[in-house]
Amino acid sequence: MRTLILGAALLLAAAGPATAELKVGVLDYQAIFQGYEGYDEAQNIFNRDLEAWQNQKQQMVSELLQAREDYEAQRLLFDPDTRQEREAEIARLEAELYEFEQVKFGPEGEAVRRNMELSEPIHEKIREVVKTVAEEEGYDLVLDVTGMVLYQKPDMLMNEKVGAALKSRG
Repeated sequence: MRTLILGAALLLAAAGPATAELKVGVLDYQAIFQGYEGYDEAQNIFNRDLEAWQNQKQQMVSELLQAREDYEAQRLLFDPDTRQEREAEIARLEAELYEFEQVKFGPEGEAVRRNMELSEPIHEKIREVVKTVAEEEGYDLVLDVTGMVLYQKPDMLMNEKVGAALKSRG
């Protein structure tokens, strides 16, 4: 991380006097996020929700394991129809567990959405404050320690110039 920032600073220094006046700020976004007063409360709410979902999942797993154990213990006593019914019941419990895991813990699951819902107001507040401080203090660019751009002066955006250059070169 520091190598990236050091590399950027060296690049700016080597670019010459035109960029020598560029004011760049660096901050540790993750530390600010975790240190924000609302973070602990949001984390506690998320952890409670997560624990409830994990308890539900554990209950489903226990039910499935018990059904499998019962089936295995009594399988030889079942007639073919009862055996098929019990196997179907186990398959249903497996499918319900899989569906529950996807709905709650999958890549687009409720846990991901809940985490975003709770953390987004904090992220928005941090972005607002970074922008305000950068503008008040005259920063041209603010970077996270990971190298991610958190703020840039609007006049630094080169889309129009690059677009025009592309058009002129056909």
